[in-house]
Amino acid sequence: MLFKTLQLYTSHIQEQKDFYSGLLGTDIIASGAEQFEVRIGNTALIFKKSSENCYYHFAINIPSYQIKEAHQWISAKTKVLPFHGEEIVDFKNWNAEALYFYDPSGNIVEFIARKNLNIPSDSKFDSGSFMHISEIGLPVSDVRSTYEFLNRECGLAKFSGDYQRFCAIGEETGLFITIDYNQKDWIPNDDKAYPFPFEAEFVNQNRSFQMIFENAGIKIY
Repeated sequence: MLFKTLQLYTSHIQEQKDFYSGLLGTDIIASGAEQFEVRIGNTALIFKKSSENCYYHFAINIPSYQIKEAHQWISAKTKVLPFHGEEIVDFKNWNAEALYFYDPSGNIVEFIARKNLNIPSDSKFDSGSFMHISEIGLPVSDVRSTYEFLNRECGLAKFSGDYQRFCAIGEETGLFITIDYNQKDWIPNDDKAYPFPFEAEFVNQNRSFQMIFENAGIKIY
């Protein structure tokens, strides 16, 4: 599974533009008063203006062995959020290492280096090292029924989880991080998870899908 586009909403459109194009140095694909689009590796990330202060959790895949270089690069630009006292988090069950930081909207942005993908890089780490968006948080009231729906409609499999509080749905190149927002919050700071609307286009098993998540419900086209 691969995310082609991800559209999020923000009440801080100019601050977001300055952060992603200026501080992080990502390329702007399109820009206007109401929205802008930047390139995150093979994914187009779109921020659309909203009167509501929305925030999300999403992750960016980076080369499999560059988490230390990524930490050095991002910590010079913004604060890295510790989890249990560690700024680089070792997810042993996933054979991956990750770090977290906020953007101006309060989105929890994650860099994750997945060793199972075994993608090396000898290049100096910067925004050109971003491979693609690999996760978007999906807060729902019923994790199991959400998994069953995405499995039936899109052919997505369970990657990890218990179907109760948490289920990562998809594969390491693209995951819906599905949580029961009545039972679980976002790591690393226990930010309350809310079902803010978003849209995503993704490819799975050579089929293209569009997801619209709004009013805590999912539509697939």
